[in-house]
Amino acid sequence: MSKPQQIIELMEPFIKEGRLLPRSLETINNCVDDFVVIENENKIIACAGLKEYPKERAGEIYALVVSKNFHNTDTSSKLMHLLLDKANDMNLSSIFALSKYGGRFFFRFDFQEVELSSLPESRQKSYDYERSSKIYSRNL
Repeated sequence: MSKPQQIIELMEPFIKEGRLLPRSLETINNCVDDFVVIENENKIIACAGLKEYPKERAGEIYALVVSKNFHNTDTSSKLMHLLLDKANDMNLSSIFALSKYGGRFFFRFDFQEVELSSLPESRQKSYDYERSSKIYSRNL
């Protein structure tokens, strides 16, 4: 199974619960280089995308998922460290995430809750007011 297919499969239960936004295989294929993954026995068990906003030197964490079989195993911490390493390699000055559920998780990694106005302008325009996610940001 391809990397994008595995990512979609991993995301599926969280999409059904309304915790994650659905994304098509085509979408994942087009941005597969955004993703960091953790594998166990050649199967992706955790992933997250990091989309760059070059003008602002910012990155957005999205589609952050850890297989339910690997919750409470430090896998999410490893995933966040991979994201931070990738953000540093990209020379970003900050990273942010929009989430309805991830407050405690992001606070563990020195993220702060911020206002919509702190996001890159293009991301402010695509903010989903109906979903009304909280915004977590961290300087690097």
